[in-house]
Amino acid sequence: MKTPLRFQMTEFDCGTVSILNAIMYLYKREEIPAELVKIVTKYSLDCYDKKGNIGQGGTSREAVEKICEWLTKHIKNNNYNLNCEHLINDDVTIEKIKECIDNNGCVLFRTYQTCEHYVLLTDYDENNFYLWDPYYLDENYYNNDEEVKIDFDHPFKYNRIVTIKRFLSPNKQDFSFNLNNKRECVLFNKLKKST
Repeated sequence: MKTPLRFQMTEFDCGTVSILNAIMYLYKREEIPAELVKIVTKYSLDCYDKKGNIGQGGTSREAVEKICEWLTKHIKNNNYNLNCEHLINDDVTIEKIKECIDNNGCVLFRTYQTCEHYVLLTDYDENNFYLWDPYYLDENYYNNDEEVKIDFDHPFKYNRIVTIKRFLSPNKQDFSFNLNNKRECVLFNKLKKST
């Protein structure tokens, strides 16, 4: 059985929740080992805030990369056939993103939302990206923004519809992605089991 995607519990756990949402999006609940959840929660939330509080600075890029390496190695060794590919800067291309989605995958992104923020891309069309943003907002929050819509009708797939134009914008607007050549994403693909 699939489980609806989740929202953050704090102001800081977007990375943790988005990685777990990627797994939940690809696998049925009964297919997900508890050890996987433990590892993601153990190694994320590794950044300190200005006062030295652990976790209150969110999840670092390095932690995301290490979690992806562990997931790929562990799950392949246990016949889950998950591939995680961590991409940064110029290695991140629209072509790779669309290819991942076209192969029934999903993509974790570090975008902007008043600060750097992780979301999960699950689909696209000619003009829009369909994302699961783990940060819960009122359904009217983006009423004055023509490039972002909140949608609560698809709890297993997406809750934001964002124009590709906004996503590719170099400006600091919600869900812009091309900020200062600091792009980061993770391609998650559930590979077909070999026979």
